[in-house]
Amino acid sequence: MSVKFDSIRLAIMFSAMLLLTACGGRGKVSFNTQFSEEEEVSDTIPSEEEEEKEELGEMGLENSESSLIDSVFNDFLFAYLHSRSLRASRTMLPLRLEHSSRPTEMLEQFDPEFEFGFLSGEYFTTLYGNAAQMRAEDDEEQEQDSVVRVQRINLNDGTIRNFIFQREGRRWQLSAIRETTFQDDDLCDFLNFYAHFSTDSIFQRQSIANPLRVSLQDPDDEDQSIDGTIHADQWQTFCAEVPGGIISNIRKSQHYGTHRMVLRKSGMSDGMEEIFTFTRERDVWRLTKYEN
Repeated sequence: MSVKFDSIRLAIMFSAMLLLTACGGRGKVSFNTQFSEEEEVSDTIPSEEEEEKEELGEMGLENSESSLIDSVFNDFLFAYLHSRSLRASRTMLPLRLEHSSRPTEMLEQFDPEFEFGFLSGEYFTTLYGNAAQMRAEDDEEQEQDSVVRVQRINLNDGTIRNFIFQREGRRWQLSAIRETTFQDDDLCDFLNFYAHFSTDSIFQRQSIANPLRVSLQDPDDEDQSIDGTIHADQWQTFCAEVPGGIISNIRKSQHYGTHRMVLRKSGMSDGMEEIFTFTRERDVWRLTKYEN
């Protein structure tokens, strides 16, 4: 249920947001990708028996639980990032490294802790062409993708590193890496805009719809939302930080148009979720809705 609020209720909401969330929010996604469980350094060398047990454990994972891990890509990616043995068995070495401007290389070694470091922060982001695509992705039973690109998008230098995962049979595997630039991507126009939006506070203010639609968690009832609008001048006080620097995009079957983009910011472990909806009108992108 959504409730329209007046100016008094809006003031109350601002106070609650500043005290309780500080530009955070509730959410439905939890995707903790810290490299911790299996990556602790040990001072002892494992015995042959311990190595055999680890190998058998991996075989058990592959044989008895593989269908569960591989049925939903996010579940597989979580396991891949946390399990050294799974990474070893699901990375196709030598790994093809494709460049947009020079010949392809074949990598004999691959360091996932370094390569996937951009997924070890406090949140990750995903881009959608509209809200319906985002809702469809949340329906795990509908996932039919056979190729997924995990994108490392560097807003500072305009480059994209695509980690290409393919489902071979019923098993996901990292099969290639592709290096591109914004100019090579169909999201070029939006990414150039967003790189400016995330770093220039004056430009950001100019790119906020006035009024801006907002949908906020009701501080009195976490299962309810409150819908309304705020003035563009209130944005910096309301939510002073947007994802910037290096962001991610888990690109499945999303189809992107030229007039709308939804950026979802999902907490790695705390369930936080924020949704930024951008609309392009008369060749100008603007933030037109914010949700938490």
